[in-house]
Amino acid sequence: MAQIPEARVFELDSVRLELDESEHPWVAENSAAIAAHWAREEIERPWLFNGTVMLHRGLLIEDRVIRGVSHRAPYAALLHLVATKPRADVAHLFGSAIVLSCDGAMLLIRMARNTANSGKVYAPAGSLDPSDISDGRIDVEASIRREAREETGLDLSRVSTETSLLCWRQGSLVAIFRRFHMDETASVLSRRIADHIRTGAEEEIEDVVVVRKPADAGPTAPAYMKALMAHHFGSGSGG
Repeated sequence: MAQIPEARVFELDSVRLELDESEHPWVAENSAAIAAHWAREEIERPWLFNGTVMLHRGLLIEDRVIRGVSHRAPYAALLHLVATKPRADVAHLFGSAIVLSCDGAMLLIRMARNTANSGKVYAPAGSLDPSDISDGRIDVEASIRREAREETGLDLSRVSTETSLLCWRQGSLVAIFRRFHMDETASVLSRRIADHIRTGAEEEIEDVVVVRKPADAGPTAPAYMKALMAHHFGSGSGG
């Protein structure tokens, strides 16, 4: 088995994460620093909720499959991980739904002000959490579809997909992408998503963003989305 390639988009067959019910070693070793960081976050962004997410360790790749171990962890630990980017065996792996219209556009979302990622533009996504646990494993594919439905109102369970997943890694961040090919145009899809944002119970999404070239996403797209868009629109595969 090998380290996951860094700073490039590559194809992947699956992700297999085994659940470990013990505390993540990195979280245990850094509990004081995590608590101090969260105390500052509570003052600066009191709307954040310290729920439970999944953090990972031992991530390696072999034969186009990423394998590793997952632990329940407080959201505070994830925020501390993102802020400090430690050189340690800890990872934030998550899945994104790349929604593609029949006329060649990519449908992204802009996060609302009362979120940890205020103003950022990216594909529907979310941290893996305990609802993604199934028979002792973490179901990344189910998480991708769940987050897409919650954030856009789109049911992707029967939508055409590609055989391979895509992956991009930078340090402890590992982004997994599944491309979904819709039958509707970007105009129709954007109206559907906008209606969901306006009438749905979710208050995390501010707007829908139609992207036909990477620059359309604007400057707030994170590095992993910029890499994915460059790959998608530059490769000629679906873009």
